[in-house]
Amino acid sequence: MQALWRRLWRRYFSDEQAVILLLLSSAFIMLLWFFGALLIPLLAAMVLAFLLEGGIEALMRMGLQRSWSMPLVYTLFLGALLTLLVLVLPLLWNQAVALTSALPLMLLHSQQTLYRLPHIYPHLVSNHDISIWLAALQGQMGSLGQRLIALSPYLLGHVITFSIYLVMIPTLVFFLLKDRQRIHLWVASRLPQHHPALSRIAQEINHQLYRYIRGKLLEVVLVTVLTYAAFAWTGLSYAFLLAIAVGLSVIMPYIGAVVVTVPVVLVAFFEWGGLGPEFWRVMLAHTLIQVVDGNLLVPLLFAEAVDLHPLVIIVAITFFGGWWGLWGVFFAIPLAVVLRVLAQHWPVQSGSDLL
Repeated sequence: MQALWRRLWRRYFSDEQAVILLLLSSAFIMLLWFFGALLIPLLAAMVLAFLLEGGIEALMRMGLQRSWSMPLVYTLFLGALLTLLVLVLPLLWNQAVALTSALPLMLLHSQQTLYRLPHIYPHLVSNHDISIWLAALQGQMGSLGQRLIALSPYLLGHVITFSIYLVMIPTLVFFLLKDRQRIHLWVASRLPQHHPALSRIAQEINHQLYRYIRGKLLEVVLVTVLTYAAFAWTGLSYAFLLAIAVGLSVIMPYIGAVVVTVPVVLVAFFEWGGLGPEFWRVMLAHTLIQVVDGNLLVPLLFAEAVDLHPLVIIVAITFFGGWWGLWGVFFAIPLAVVLRVLAQHWPVQSGSDLL
């Protein structure tokens, strides 16, 4: 056994670059493990600055100096953030409140359809089952207000945290963009010099993460727009709220599509009181959008970006989501990409070098 461990150590850690890479990776994991919640604003700001840097470089390639391109791109970012806060979030809030208030009425409207199910499927559902389901749903609806009141201190804490992040993250983005060269030189001066494997890994991680984040952002926007147009065309209420949910669900491949289908089905069923033509129109539109996303948008946006097996994606979402909550779900695939690049480009000594 000792001989096996010695061979493994010589193969994977006899190179100086491999030892440095191990120390850097261990330090990064320890930071996330112990200070992950505190680092969320910084990580979010780094992702946003990472994306905005691509726009700055594009303007610089067009001949605009960085002293002009950086303020321009940052101003556009602030404008988009302000639009989100002033227009999008209030609309989402109003539709969420309206949906919560309309749930009891939608439930009563759909009771007749539910009571027809035992006649259509007598071997699967009985009138007693329907009565039990309706009583349980009505009980849940009745206690919904009490639950919201009980959660109000918890929600208030999240509102305060969101307000702090709303000021902190744009400020961090500004300084990350403004002092990018100084930060780069400071970090480079504290890392080992002349290590080609480390430089190659850093470049590959930078390339793949940029393509993934940019592609995922475009995918979220396109799916949201397509879903809103389809739901508005079918006449589904709360189309904007559901479209935002469907758009954000693409951040979790495979899992998100299944999870977001549940509220779409329930809202369509309760609104029209059963499995009528309107219901099936919504289901057809939702299915077509998922097909277009999986078979057209994803291959176009991620053809050369991320090549992760579906099992790896699901395990990454489950692991990082369970470890880090909602933020873990958002960062699961980028972290999986980093781990895959490390595994592919880790400095390894060949068998002849170990003899």
